[in-house]
Formats: sequence, C-alpha cells, structure tokens
Amino acid sequence: MSETYEIYTPNGLILDVEKDTNKIIFKKNVKPTGNYTQEYSKALFKADHILRTSPYIDYKPQYLDPEFHTGQKSTLLEFKDWQKIYLKDPVKGAIAPWTKAEKAYYKSLKTKRERCKYLAIRSGLRSAVIDIPYDAYCNVDEKGRLVNEEYMDIYDEVSSHRGTLKSYSFFNEWELAALLLGDMKASPTAAVGFKTRQQQALFLQAQFGDKNAFKSLGLAVLCSNSFITGQHWNQIRAKMIYDLHDYYYESLLDEFGMIPFLDEIIGADWTIDLNTYQFAYDEEGNMMWSLFNEIDKGKLKDPRDVDSTPESRNKFDDYMDACKEQLVTRFDVDIRNERDERSAQLTMDTVILCAKLAALTPPQGYPNAPYYFTPERLEWIYKRGYLDKLLDPRIPAINRYNFPEELRAKIRAYAKEHGIKE
Repeated sequence: MSETYEIYTPNGLILDVEKDTNKIIFKKNVKPTGNYTQEYSKALFKADHILRTSPYIDYKPQYLDPEFHTGQKSTLLEFKDWQKIYLKDPVKGAIAPWTKAEKAYYKSLKTKRERCKYLAIRSGLRSAVIDIPYDAYCNVDEKGRLVNEEYMDIYDEVSSHRGTLKSYSFFNEWELAALLLGDMKASPTAAVGFKTRQQQALFLQAQFGDKNAFKSLGLAVLCSNSFITGQHWNQIRAKMIYDLHDYYYESLLDEFGMIPFLDEIIGADWTIDLNTYQFAYDEEGNMMWSLFNEIDKGKLKDPRDVDSTPESRNKFDDYMDACKEQLVTRFDVDIRNERDERSAQLTMDTVILCAKLAALTPPQGYPNAPYYFTPERLEWIYKRGYLDKLLDPRIPAINRYNFPEELRAKIRAYAKEHGIKE
C-alpha cells in the first residue's frame, strides 16, 4: 500500500490521500462513482486548504488546568463561576459587554455610516461568498449612494447574486453580504444550519435600526418550535421585546435612528448551534430538526428550560452527539454517477461554502449570539483538561481574537487621550 497523508472535510471527516498520485481514497459507496471524481476531488482539496488557511488559524486556546498544583491557584472557582451562567438567561449586557473605552470611541463616530460600519465589524460576521474588506462595509451615504466607488464591483456582484435559488445557504450568504455593505433590509435568515450566524445577523439589523428585525428577535423566541432557529421558547422575553417594539421603540433610538447598545436593553440569547469554528457539522440544519422532533415528542427536553435536570441535559447531549455521528453529510464519499450535473455541482459548491463558513466562524463565537453549553458538558470538558477559557462568552467583544488589532489600537489610544479607564 502506498504512503498516504490526510485532508479534512468541513464537518471533520478525514480522508486519506495517496502521496505519489494525490488520489483521494474515498469511503465505499453502494452505487457506481467516477463520473465526478476529478472535479469533486478538486473541491475537497480546496475545502481543506480553506480550513488550513482560516484568518483565525493562529488562534491559540488557553486551557484551564483542572489539576491542583502546590503553590499555584486552582482554576476550579474560575470554572464554577463560568459554569453557573448557563443555568439561567444571560444577564443584560453581561455577554460580550461594551467596555467604557469601546463605548466612548463608538460615540465619537460622527455619522450613521461610520457607526453602522463599526457595528458590522464588531459583529464578527464575514462574507463567505465574496471578499469584502472592512473599508467597503456600509459604504453608502444616507441616500444610498456609494461613498467610495472603488468598491463598486463588489456592490454590483452582490446585487447580481441576491435572490439566488441555488440553495438556502447561498441565498443567506448573498443577503448577508448585502447587509454588511449597508442594505439594512437584507434578509440572511433562511432556515439552514448556521443558527448563531443567523441570530447575529438579525441582531445586527436591529442595531442598525430596522424595526422589523427588532420585532423578529421576539418572534424567534415566541413559538414552541423556536428550537429550529436555535433559540429557546420564551414567552416572557418575547412579550418584553414586543412591548418595547409597540410602545417604547422610538425612545430606544439614538440620534441616528439606531439601537447600538441593544444587548444592554434586551440582552443576548443562548443559541444552540452544532456548527463551530472549523467544523460545519450541520450545514443544512437537519440535526436541529431531529433534536426538535425529539423535543416535540417529549422524548428530549430543551436543556435551557428552567425545570431541566442534569439527567435531562445529559440525555440531550448524548442525542446531539448521536446526531453528529448518524446524520453527518458524507463528504468523504464520492458523488454517485446517477446524480445529474447540476446536483453534483451544488454538492461541490456546498463543500467549499461549508469550509468557508467554518473557517470564518469566530473561534470565540459571535458577541450577540453566544453558544450554549450544558453545565454538565462544560464540566466534562473541563475535567479532561481542554476547556478553553477564551470561550467564556463574558469576554468583552473588543478583547476577542477576531477583533481587528488596528481598530482595537485606535480605541485604546482614544481612551488614553481622554483619560478613560475600565
């Protein structure tokens, strides 16, 4: 047998590749393959390259050591303080909080466009279908005209692709690109697997001042099937948002018609999402549907329910792990000959899109759509020595790895100049 090396699919599956021929050794398929092998192999190699060259590839976890060492401070209290936040709804403004320096810098920005651009950068959202430099974010004036025409080609390309029926995932990504470019009416929230990404996009729209997006934050947690969007059924929270929307909305707006500090008004929701940095486990949302069906039948309990127990949460975690094993998309199996060319091409394009989404997901999550861990799962990870302390959702957005260093330096310089201390 010839020597091999490994490449990875976006959902963590491993493929062996022959070193001398660069031929991928696919898992066996019960039906004939070969018609698409060459092109599909190119897509898998490209996906592997995308994952290995993520803009966050230099991120270094900081693991909490569960062992007690003589002369050193135990990490147990630090862990327990983190663990307990998952037993209740997040406190308003406690998740990825605004520091005094960051808030002061934001308020120093003199135009709506500058503030929208800042919020878009802060959100951690990056386009997976077209490269958009930060300078092109929200590059339109109050009348919708381009401020810097250098980026006209980007706007034209996004405009030409919006409304694509290629798949819901591609539809979302072109809509998200439009939102980042300044179209506050874009709608990147079709039902696919990347739940935290959709929730962060909706939150960003609401911050921009889109009243419908603000109301949709309530709708997302109102229904008994809200779990499909990764959210938790919460009628009390929904009523609060609806009341603010119906009776107090105008009082929430700043001088530019925006609500930048929305997290301090309504807080941020825990979002269940099987996709994480570098791993697109559930690109279509099938696993979330399976989890929801089990909850709907009464076989599982949403772990965020106030009457959940360690036993019910462990059962949920076990089923979620089983979903990752049984419902995984078999990117490691060659495309069958019977597939038509359009279907086969969509599979190849989806592999690449999933790799980009996984590579562009911030390692520490999105500031306004924090991942949910059951307390039991968090402890299981901690006791095995690979709980990354940087995943604590209470870390300020400005201090996160994906926050641009150049912008962080500007904020710190502004704070120093004006004597602002944290």
